[in-house]
Amino acid sequence: MTKNLKLGEILKQAGIIDDFQLNSALSYQRHWGGRFGESLIKLGYLTEDKLQDFLARQFDLPQIDLFGRKIPEHVLAYIPLEKAREFHVLPVERREINGTMHLVVAMTDPTNLMVTDSLQFMTGCRIKPALASGDAITSAIEKYYGPEVDEQEELDFALEYLAEPPKPPQPVVPVMQIPEPEPEPMPAPVPIAPPAAAPAPDMGHYMAALKQLEDRYENLVRILLDRDLIGPEDLDELM
Repeated sequence: MTKNLKLGEILKQAGIIDDFQLNSALSYQRHWGGRFGESLIKLGYLTEDKLQDFLARQFDLPQIDLFGRKIPEHVLAYIPLEKAREFHVLPVERREINGTMHLVVAMTDPTNLMVTDSLQFMTGCRIKPALASGDAITSAIEKYYGPEVDEQEELDFALEYLAEPPKPPQPVVPVMQIPEPEPEPMPAPVPIAPPAAAPAPDMGHYMAALKQLEDRYENLVRILLDRDLIGPEDLDELM
């Protein structure tokens, strides 16, 4: 069956790419990672629109527009953030057909049976692929799950923070009392207009900055715990 073939073989059989382009894209994928379709696009052998149109016709799949679409939280809960990023997919809709639950999932490559099988095992639903562009899926993942955190950057910041020695308290230097000279007669004061009242501080901006700092610190602690650099017994000293 056609669906048991890999994407490169399907495109080659359809005359979309030739042997040289197939091998070049495979070599690019092995060297730089990513998906095979992305390699073809980056090498200039194929446009994303042409690839999406071909896959839609070949497998009779719908093409879905993720921009402006509202996806319910109970549907997003079927696929956790880590798997959505790993497989580059997004759950879109849940349907019950003849007593069986189906999950519509936006993806760029419906020929990847490993991804489809993993999603079916994880969700307990029959997976119905829907085609979407890679950029649209990336933007939707960031919109619904939140932007990706650079864990290495957070870890480096955490290690630098923990390695910094505490600053010793500054000694108090006594101040010598010097007698003040006799004051000279002061001229009559000149009336001065009172200064304008200072604008009230922007508490909203302050609270937003404080919340961002708290979130960043919580991310640091989570990364340190995940990498076994600290244990639960160290939390009292960090918090």
